[in-house]
Parts: sequence; structure tokens; C-alpha cells
Amino acid sequence: MSVFTDGLDLSIKVIKVLELILIGSVSMSSKFSDELLETSRDIWRRFLPHRFLREVADNTISREAFAKWLINDYYFVKNGIRFMALILAKTPDELLSFFAESIYYISRELDMFERKAGELGIDLRSESLIDLRAKAYVNYLLTIASIGGFLENLAALYCEEKAYLEAWSWVRENLRGESPHREFINHWSSKEFREYVDKIEKLLNEYAERHGEYEKRRAREVFLEVSKYELLFWDIAYT
Repeated sequence: MSVFTDGLDLSIKVIKVLELILIGSVSMSSKFSDELLETSRDIWRRFLPHRFLREVADNTISREAFAKWLINDYYFVKNGIRFMALILAKTPDELLSFFAESIYYISRELDMFERKAGELGIDLRSESLIDLRAKAYVNYLLTIASIGGFLENLAALYCEEKAYLEAWSWVRENLRGESPHREFINHWSSKEFREYVDKIEKLLNEYAERHGEYEKRRAREVFLEVSKYELLFWDIAYT
């Protein structure tokens, strides 16, 4: 065998090794959750941070703006429990405990809203103050939970919870002085809430690997749509 042939064989082997390294690194770093966040990055940049979050961090949020958000988010959380209950009905056996505990965890948020509403003298039961955007968001989630597949449900749940984790963590990191809304800030930026969101992310990635491209495409569409609703929801406080 000639020196030229030997050199050519060596070059081919090196190229193959590099290909294997490249493929391996891509597969190790590529997570479905990362893909979803990347495709929705432009939308998330518009609410991280949103005007509402900046004003909460600066302690300049008006009572009216905060009250609008409070009433509509209370409505959202109440229906978020219904959303979770619908997911629970189709949850695999090994995840029943997690989703049952999640419903209890979310239900505790209602007490937080009710305490703050009492302090501010706000009536949370006033249906006339529920914005159409909040109703549309809730209707979308309940529809996905009813007729969507489990991967779509996980994508929707991950999007809404991840968005709140990032939003209120930003507020906590940029808070100026003591805040009258500290209970909300602490709750959605807590270690406990982060671990909860991380668990959903882990499940999303695990179940994405078990599904085909059609189910993943549907989950991508759901994540993008929920991201849009998250942006619209923050605007409710002002328009």
C-alpha cells in the first residue's frame, strides 16, 4: 500500500471520528424543551421583562394595574386547576401522584390571591372584570387538555409554569427595596417552584423521546400558542 493510500485512509478515519463526536455532542445537548424555548424566543423577549414586571420590581406598579392582574390571574389559577384535572384523567399511572400533588400545589395559590385581595379591598368574584384575553387563554388550555395528546398537555403546562418562573425570578433579581407584593415574588421564584418546573421539563423531554414527529409538531404548535397567550396576559393590566 502506498504512502498516499495510507494517508487517505487515515484522513477518512479522522473524518469519521469527528462526525461521531459531532453527532454525539448534538444529541447530548439537544433537548425538546430547549427547542421549544428557542422557537418562541422572540415572544418571550417581549415579556421578559414586561412593563408589569418592571413596575413590580421598581415598586411603581399602580393599584389599578395590580388589581387587574390579580383578578384575572385568580381566574386563571382557578381554571388552571381544572386544566390539571383534565390532564390527570389521561396521565400515565406512574405520574398520577405527581399530577395529583401538582393540583394541590396550585390550589394553594388561591389562598395567596385571596389574602392579597382582602388587603387591597378587591372583590375577586366580579366576573365583569375578567378580560376576554384571560377567557380566551383559559378556553384554549381547557380545549388542549380535553382533546390534545399527553405531550401537547405537557408542552402547555411547561410553557405557562416556565414563563412564571422566569418572570418572577427576574423581578426578584431586580427588586428595589421592600415590596408589598413579596409573597407573589417569593412563591414563583422559590426553590420549590423551580424544582416543580424542572420536573415538568424532565417529563416533557422524556415523553418527547417516546413520541413521533407528528406528536412533537403538535406540541411545538401548542407551546408557541401558549407563549403568545402569556404575552397577551401581561398586557391585561394596562389595556
